[in-house]
Amino acid sequence: MLTAIGFSEELDSMPMLVRLPLWRHLSLALALPLALSACGKPNFDPAAASRVAVTETLPEPGAEDLYGTAREARIGPGDKINIVVLGISDLERTVVVDGNGRIVFPLIGTVDALGLTPAELAASIQTRLSQRYLQNPQVSVAITEPVSQRFTIYGGVTRPGIYPAVGNETLTDAIAQASGTSDTARLDEVVVFRTVQGKRMAARFDLRAISGGRADDPAVYPNDRIVVGSDSNRTLLRDLAPLTPVLGLFYQIL
Repeated sequence: MLTAIGFSEELDSMPMLVRLPLWRHLSLALALPLALSACGKPNFDPAAASRVAVTETLPEPGAEDLYGTAREARIGPGDKINIVVLGISDLERTVVVDGNGRIVFPLIGTVDALGLTPAELAASIQTRLSQRYLQNPQVSVAITEPVSQRFTIYGGVTRPGIYPAVGNETLTDAIAQASGTSDTARLDEVVVFRTVQGKRMAARFDLRAISGGRADDPAVYPNDRIVVGSDSNRTLLRDLAPLTPVLGLFYQIL
């Protein structure tokens, strides 16, 4: 994607980019187009350089920016959930979802919880309680330990590992959780692996394009595997990279 705006050679010749934290990548990405235009590079296209709006002051965020709708977490095996029936303390339970995605609740027995949101599980319990035992019960469910809502990140990051996927997680959020990129990270070789409808998929992203506003920051979902390219894992991504151009599109892996 960088070659489309005409300064890939300049970026490739600046190894400092891979040694700085992600917030410095952003500032450099914003400053670099201005510097190149001042130098009069003939192959630089200002119109295509960035989608970031530059203003003297930042406007206040609206309510939809601060409190936008988040992706609801879904319940999976191993998750610990708390169930409360309003006004009936004897029915309050903290339970762990079993390997089949089920829980056991007083009066109604086994309840399927796999893949449900907390609100959907609460509605299911509420319906079954109201059928025989309680009149108009009010049920609330909360995931207290989301064991199943996690992603894995490794490669050119400071702290590879397994992290919780909370709310509207994005790729840069995931990398920040891993304490940023390492000294040897290759920022244009970030691959996200995902299983969709039983098919293994992969997409390649460029962190420099994302931090510079030239590409969207993609969402990260539970069970995603993120591999940040580095000098030490070039072999791992060598065969995959040509199949996943830096377009942010997921391709099936055969």
